[in-house]
Amino acid sequence: MRLFQLNHYGNNTPDGEYFSVLISLDLERFPLGQRMVFKFAILDLNTNEPILDEEDNPMFAVAVCNNSKMKSSKSKIVKVTRALISKEKYDPIKSLSEIPHPEELFYTKTFIRVKQKTSEKGKTVSNVTHIQRPRDGIWESIESTFNTSIKKEMTMDEIQRQFGFNKSA
Repeated sequence: MRLFQLNHYGNNTPDGEYFSVLISLDLERFPLGQRMVFKFAILDLNTNEPILDEEDNPMFAVAVCNNSKMKSSKSKIVKVTRALISKEKYDPIKSLSEIPHPEELFYTKTFIRVKQKTSEKGKTVSNVTHIQRPRDGIWESIESTFNTSIKKEMTMDEIQRQFGFNKSA
């Protein structure tokens, strides 16, 4: 049987906390480059079935991450992956140096908090901001900021000071 791979849009889930399941991790194009997008289907806690919006579309939320090689423990893709590890697979020491590939965590059921954001271009995005870890029930923030400094060329005086040279000597 041939199957079609479906794309989902995380733009129809109101603010709140939801029971969900991670169903895919996709590499997608954005105006400023490619991003890895975790996609969570929003489920009814009692029936374990997808919740539908007012237009009968399944509700989704997303965690958008910079495309990385998963080497930095501070990257959002690592934060999301670590938050989704089950009690059976989680080792607090080992997870400091290695974690499973995110695709191994598909269909991990968990609670998530969704924060609604509307871009300047009028597009609504249902962003995941917190994940309730399946291993211990603790809410973990997956939001992160990219810290970078603007590098400027140093003046000759700054270089001399850095190396301990004085003009007066």
